[in-house]
Amino acid sequence: MDKKAKSILFKTYWSSQGWKREYETDPVDFEYAKSKGLMFDPISLSMKEIKSNLKSLLNQIEKEKITNGFLSSLSNKRLDWRSALASYFNAKLILEGKREFYRPEIFKYENEDLNVLNFERIKWSGVRHSDLLYNYLDLKLFEQENVSKPTELDIQTFKDILKTINDSENGEYPGKLRDRLKDVMKGSKNERHTIMEILGCCEILEPKSYDRPTTGRHDWAFVEYWRGEDKFNKKIVDEYFGQYVK
Repeated sequence: MDKKAKSILFKTYWSSQGWKREYETDPVDFEYAKSKGLMFDPISLSMKEIKSNLKSLLNQIEKEKITNGFLSSLSNKRLDWRSALASYFNAKLILEGKREFYRPEIFKYENEDLNVLNFERIKWSGVRHSDLLYNYLDLKLFEQENVSKPTELDIQTFKDILKTINDSENGEYPGKLRDRLKDVMKGSKNERHTIMEILGCCEILEPKSYDRPTTGRHDWAFVEYWRGEDKFNKKIVDEYFGQYVK
């Protein structure tokens, strides 16, 4: 990833104080970042077009590459690679009719800013994994990557994450698991939060019931109703990570 282009992208949206109020990029800088594949012109796509594009991407990207990208990100910190697991799973379920999408078939993405999506993707592993436009950008860029195989450390870290989940106590809320994960993986509270959401999106952290109270103010999405007794979905783990966690 080109460092200068990444810096241009980040400075468009982020400062030391957080999100900028206005998003501006110098035209020359924009063209440079665009030439390096990190910034893009606005895009318009119908629902039919985006689903067709996603179908092609799902056929092109091997599941093993998705798995390797997620695992290797645990040590190389390519958070954008980590994101692809959620986008792959979400797009696959929606296209197969196994997960509802919140936008109607007549909806059209108009003049959408892909750059803010790519910023979120690189900085945090994405925050909009339930959205097909994000899935499209995420998988399109991931498909172009030369993804490395996971190291022994990556594999052990993932095993430790699964053990930490499995050791959860009955009634434990997502926030408690997020805190306990700091003992087995490096990274900020936000990184632990997002990896849990990714595991929730792909139903590894799957709530067994939605008839449960929540904690009021929170920013959980996929794992809002997960509790400690739910542990993890062994079937999905075996399907995607079986070769590494046997």
